[in-house]
Amino acid sequence: MKINLSSTRVCVSSARVVLLAIILGSTLLINGCGGEAAPEGTSAGYPAGVSEDIEQQLKYDARVESFEPDDAENLVVEVNDSWASSPEGMQERAAGQWYALWHAGHSGKVIVKYDGNVVATCSAEGYRPEPPAAAEGEPEG
Repeated sequence: MKINLSSTRVCVSSARVVLLAIILGSTLLINGCGGEAAPEGTSAGYPAGVSEDIEQQLKYDARVESFEPDDAENLVVEVNDSWASSPEGMQERAAGQWYALWHAGHSGKVIVKYDGNVVATCSAEGYRPEPPAAAEGEPEG
């Protein structure tokens, strides 16, 4: 008894072509849709070309109310509720980035204020959150 395998070979060959087309199409789709939209080397949330300029970076940062250097070469940054309510790690990261950019051209530290009170500092020694001030009339303990 002789079995005709020519139709089976055609079917297997067609299946290979279809499978190869599916793999190639999927690969192209993944590469086309899965790439990063932001160009490399820029900080997220800032327009291209201002990430190295501390003044521009603070100006575009939604967590910053105001900023100004003080007489001792320090940068004083007044932050809003968004910064104050973020986790300490995110606060540390933001202050560290501000310090790195500020320290490139100045010798002072970054002082972070919220509602006029110092809440953190960032210097060569690292990030230091300030303990919250005790409310009036409450004994410290």
